[in-house]
Amino acid sequence: MGECPENTLIFTDTDDGGIIHIANIKGGVGKSTVATNLAAALSQRGPSLCIDFDVQGSATVAFGRAIGDEGNSSWELLRKRFAAPGNNVSSDPFFARFRERMAEAEKRVFGSIVGSGSIRALIVPVRPGLDLIPAGSALFNTPSGVQLSNLRFNLGVCREYFKYIVIDTPSVWNSLTRLLYLVSDLNLIPVTLNALSTKSLREYLGNVRTLAQRYPHTRLRIVKNEVFGRQNSKVMGKTRTMNENRRYLENLCEQVTFTGSDGVSFLPQSIMFDLEIPESSIIRNAQDEGMSVYQYQQYGNVNKAFDELAKRVQFVLNSTAGGHRRRYASGRTKSGVLAVACALLLFIFGTHPPIGPGIAPRPVAPQQLVVPSGGFFTHTFSRGESIHRLAKYAICRFRATVPSWHEVNEYIDEVITIHNLTRRENEPRITAHSIPDGVSLTFYPPAEISNDRERHLVPVYHYFVTRVDDPFAYVTGDWCERGTGGGKPHYGIDVAANRGSRVFAPMSGRAVLLANNLAGRTLGIVNDGSVLFFCHLDKRFFAEGDFVGQGEAIGTIGTTGRTSGPHVHIGYGIRSQGRGDVTFGNARYRVTDPKLFFYREKYFERLADK
Repeated sequence: MGECPENTLIFTDTDDGGIIHIANIKGGVGKSTVATNLAAALSQRGPSLCIDFDVQGSATVAFGRAIGDEGNSSWELLRKRFAAPGNNVSSDPFFARFRERMAEAEKRVFGSIVGSGSIRALIVPVRPGLDLIPAGSALFNTPSGVQLSNLRFNLGVCREYFKYIVIDTPSVWNSLTRLLYLVSDLNLIPVTLNALSTKSLREYLGNVRTLAQRYPHTRLRIVKNEVFGRQNSKVMGKTRTMNENRRYLENLCEQVTFTGSDGVSFLPQSIMFDLEIPESSIIRNAQDEGMSVYQYQQYGNVNKAFDELAKRVQFVLNSTAGGHRRRYASGRTKSGVLAVACALLLFIFGTHPPIGPGIAPRPVAPQQLVVPSGGFFTHTFSRGESIHRLAKYAICRFRATVPSWHEVNEYIDEVITIHNLTRRENEPRITAHSIPDGVSLTFYPPAEISNDRERHLVPVYHYFVTRVDDPFAYVTGDWCERGTGGGKPHYGIDVAANRGSRVFAPMSGRAVLLANNLAGRTLGIVNDGSVLFFCHLDKRFFAEGDFVGQGEAIGTIGTTGRTSGPHVHIGYGIRSQGRGDVTFGNARYRVTDPKLFFYREKYFERLADK
């Protein structure tokens, strides 16, 4: 199931809410922190309840409430059954009294089945819209099968009152946690990025996976919690471990099965929430004060992180469920006899309607579920077309970096692997880097190539490659990205494209020409004390001194001068009174990074818009 895009709107009148179970077999990963602050975030979207099943009572204390005594804690949800809320919809006093007496009679005779007493007696208010059922010492007991059945029933009663129910559990794997995995609409596993936490998660997921295979409706997501510092932190050992664990977590997925008349289709589904809750003293300070982070401070990065987590939880709950969700506060009167009759009908006819015939959906890769809309593209290969060129274009488009040959080959292997795992039965399996004619491949952002400046550089790279009339042009050389090994740095931006592709002028000005053995045929555009020049051209469409209009074609991609393949070298120079790096006519220019030209143009555009 895809993660929630930022521009997705979830309307409250279609939001059913649900039960969110917070669990992990390892302590110290922040289960109670996530449970309490997620419940506080969700309470802004509807009535929310936090149930503390951890005998330590961390969630209870974090909310500034006392541990429950005997008969007044979450253990009561296991010990007995509570009555569902009634709502008298009849305006006739006689029928109203009759229904009340019938309900009382049902509770006396079938009290252990339909429940008795109000569950509100257990509820402790925390803040408007948010309530708590606290932990208690009775949770040291091991629940029996009957008590687990009571809990299942009572959670249904809670759903009649609350839109969201967040359950905090102890760090164990027992009958209680197994039941909560089955009855919850979403199981959320917090995990920190240290080595011990990730090692424990690997073992824990083995138990969860066995359970999920037996009960396919089990829904699971992992959230990275208490993330230390930034990725470029100076604590290199800790940062390296965090990055390794990030890669491990991002590769986790589950299989969702769809059945139709054409067979079975498996959908790989990412189980990671693509967000990180930062490590912050604000969380600990708020817990010391017995508050959520929302009560402790109004704004902050931690608040934003929990708001984002709440949005993604809400999106998953509103996605296609296994048919076991309930509407909260339905407002309809339900008698025990009617409930028993409905249970019998469900037992006879089954709770899951059959899946209708139809074409099995095409499987998709986990990457497609986490990248934003338009964050991938599909290309159908023609005979002899090189996948290496498409791979370099994709890396340039997604990561704004110049990859090594090794990185290109690793990315191609990644693309081919995704294709083989998600192809239909009638589509060929690819076993090499030579792509058969007519085969379509989907390219996603590379998993093993990262760029800390990606968000800033992607629009810059896009600007320069779109100056060339080739849909798969890519940056193959950047400013000073070579030369650290003793050679001369690269003073410009290289854009590789098919030979003969037209090159368009990013600005207007006067044409100046240059030709030598190094740069080949070069055309520069001089304007406002600067020059933007293009080397290695095959043809030049302007003569010395001609006026060049912005957007006009100035020439074509070639291989003149010293070059290993068809590309255009884009250079940028500022008029210099001293000795410059390049001379056009009688003027000298100090060569600098062409990205500065892009930033200058964007600055002028903003001024023009004002």
